[in-house]
Amino acid sequence: MTGVPRLAAGFLGLVFALPALADEAASLKAENARLRALVREHAAGMFFDGVKARSGETYRDVVIKKVTADAVRFHHAGGDAELAVADCPAVWADLFGFQAAIGLKAAKPEEPLALPPSPAAPPAESIAVVEGDRSNGTGFFCRTEDRIYLYTAAHVISGNTKLQVKLRNGSIVRKFGDLEAAEGADLVRLPVDEPVANCLEIAPEGGLAKVGSEVLASGNAAGAGTVGFERGKVLGVGPTSIEIDAEVIQGNSGGPILDAASGRALGVVTHLTAAREDRWAKDTRFSAVRRFGCRLDRHWDWKRVPVETFLKEGKAILAVQEQSELMIAALKPSLWKDEVFRRLSANPLARDITALDSWIEEQRQGGQKFSETDRKRRLRGVLDSARHRSKSQLASFNVEGFAWFHRDLAEKEVRSREEIDKVYESSLLDLR
Repeated sequence: MTGVPRLAAGFLGLVFALPALADEAASLKAENARLRALVREHAAGMFFDGVKARSGETYRDVVIKKVTADAVRFHHAGGDAELAVADCPAVWADLFGFQAAIGLKAAKPEEPLALPPSPAAPPAESIAVVEGDRSNGTGFFCRTEDRIYLYTAAHVISGNTKLQVKLRNGSIVRKFGDLEAAEGADLVRLPVDEPVANCLEIAPEGGLAKVGSEVLASGNAAGAGTVGFERGKVLGVGPTSIEIDAEVIQGNSGGPILDAASGRALGVVTHLTAAREDRWAKDTRFSAVRRFGCRLDRHWDWKRVPVETFLKEGKAILAVQEQSELMIAALKPSLWKDEVFRRLSANPLARDITALDSWIEEQRQGGQKFSETDRKRRLRGVLDSARHRSKSQLASFNVEGFAWFHRDLAEKEVRSREEIDKVYESSLLDLR
């Protein structure tokens, strides 16, 4: 009799264990389904070196555009394409949960589906188009120091009066904290004070950028309002910058340079240099356009600046640049009808040159003769007034408290203006 209760107890335990195991298997199945749905939802931007459809067709440099229950749409080296679920390669079938549709064996329930590594994160959803009233560029969201920041190149926002940050889905991010400018680089970031669904990770400060490593560079190419990816390699690494051969152009500035293996942000696209035409560069890669970015895989010191203050600094530098542009054009009568005088028509120098050019034209059309002495006297008066305004502008141009990017740019502009002033002094002597 003593054995019966023990047997009954053991049997009862087995009865209760069966529903528990069934519940666990159902839970794992539901979790796998949830994770696969999550992967499909955020598949845009996944990159594959190459894939082979079940029909035998092969595709290179594949970037996923959208995954639905029926098909996968993607961009590849030859253009855009779409594969029906039944024609998808096995790797996509497993990743997106298409096994049943194409007759493959599903993953075992006791092996929960792992989320794809960081390169499969949706980088395109982390990238923003930055639109200003003077220029357009790119920015991207990264999580660092327990905050989400919008990173971009300093020159993308410099000189603008108004800015708008748009996501790929058309929504606008409006709430930011004080801008932080990197000391020693064309680099700024703004803390985001509202929820952002997707963001990238920054490469560790140990220096992930290596010559020869593959990268993906992204941005608002040509300022056209679209986000795309260009594949390339790291050609060179310096203390603050990296050189890449991904074919970024104007508008990509401020976009991320991603390590293709990890998906982390190595740098920010900053500038291009013109092709060299001297004999030393002939038949070398230096005879072509070179492309650079500011490194993120290193430590930067950040200076906090209100956005309004940073934009005012840029506008002050722009005023100096425009005055220098006018002063150079004013020395060349062949340029007096150029666009710069129409664009800056409110500037006193532009008004003076336009008036002088009109006076000369009126004299010619009216058949009236005027002496060369009179023409020189009038031109000397215009240039002398411009020289005095130039000196007054530089005297009030205090760059001491500017952020590094603006301070460096402003100091170059001051040196350039000093050379222009010397040319004016020489020209005034010649006109006497």
